[in-house]
Amino acid sequence: MKKNVCSLLSIAASLNTAQSFWVPDRRAVRPSSSCLGQLKVNLNGKDILSNRIANIEAPADANNGLTRRSLISLAASLLVTTAAVQPSNAGEVGAQITKVVTTSGLGVSVRTSVVKGAQLMDKLDGKWEQFSDENGLGAARFNQEGRPKPRVVPDLKPLNIGTAKQLLQISDAAFIEFTETPSNILKAQIDRVEGLVRKSYERSGLDLEREMTPKEFDFYCYVHFKAYCDLILENKVSFNRKSFEHLLGDKLLPLLAPSSQTRLIELSSKQKGLKRNAKGCLENGITVALDLTDEVLKNLVSNGLVALAGRSEIDNERISDWTDDLADIELSIPLDGDITLSSQVLLQEQGFRVYPDFGRFAITSAIQKSMASTNQNVSSDEYYMDTNYNSNPDLFEVKQVLLNIVIDS
Repeated sequence: MKKNVCSLLSIAASLNTAQSFWVPDRRAVRPSSSCLGQLKVNLNGKDILSNRIANIEAPADANNGLTRRSLISLAASLLVTTAAVQPSNAGEVGAQITKVVTTSGLGVSVRTSVVKGAQLMDKLDGKWEQFSDENGLGAARFNQEGRPKPRVVPDLKPLNIGTAKQLLQISDAAFIEFTETPSNILKAQIDRVEGLVRKSYERSGLDLEREMTPKEFDFYCYVHFKAYCDLILENKVSFNRKSFEHLLGDKLLPLLAPSSQTRLIELSSKQKGLKRNAKGCLENGITVALDLTDEVLKNLVSNGLVALAGRSEIDNERISDWTDDLADIELSIPLDGDITLSSQVLLQEQGFRVYPDFGRFAITSAIQKSMASTNQNVSSDEYYMDTNYNSNPDLFEVKQVLLNIVIDS
């Protein structure tokens, strides 16, 4: 066995493998030699037919019928197949083969070439796709069934100015409580930030003298949260972002889901006497969690904070699997036309991790409170999406905040 492997390594090494990535020869091919189809590897007394090798088709060569590249591919395939077969029974021989494939110059060269070649082909494919889109080529590709259709997003409803101002006030109160910052210090910092950035925003068409619109609200969100970040850095405040988001979410929930207090009190009475991991306890919790999530989403839209909001459906089968501890529950919540999108992205581009994602804070709080009497953990993240397909990455434009919430044990 060792002699066979060493012979193959010698053959492959002698073929000067340090060349450019192998690209399939597009000339006519002929079936592989019958001797390849009969090639067997004897490992610890067991004959194993290598289907991978038997199925290799060797490109025709003017000299000897096998190109140097196909022999290299054959040797690499044999090594990988041999090392992968019954690793528990391979013993010392298997360990040596694995070492040769993973650490030898030949093994590293082959695997590196494969990766680089795949990256090159992917890059070329992307360039061609971009070229085709820009020049109207390949019209049939635009009509393929799997091609994403542009997402239709309705216009925003009129902004509820009272709710918008309350969001800012609640955010300030949460920051003051969490960091123990005096309110006059925070007010002074907010004024300072506004003075620094106001002219830049006004040059882009912002009118802070008129009644608040979504653009002005986004500006004020940036100013307030930028002030929080500046104070954290200047005063070297010990700051746990997740804990702050939890506190802020708890304060936002009554505003964005007015029925939450009543629903949670009713839920608490239902959960009495039930074990934390009991099926009934989990079902009660998830029912209220989804109801409150829907209420938050509805109010985000009706108050003009987002244009379109929805969530993935959670059917009874998935809930049953989750209550039996066979799966997690994962919620996908797309928020289109979030009016705080610009301030969220700008703050993160500036390196700050505290930003006004009010929808995620409130929804996470609603689910956490609903799951409080269970053994479940709730985690949430957001992703920024361009919902219109385009092959040119330079035309990427964030249009949607996609919330991802996972409930697991």
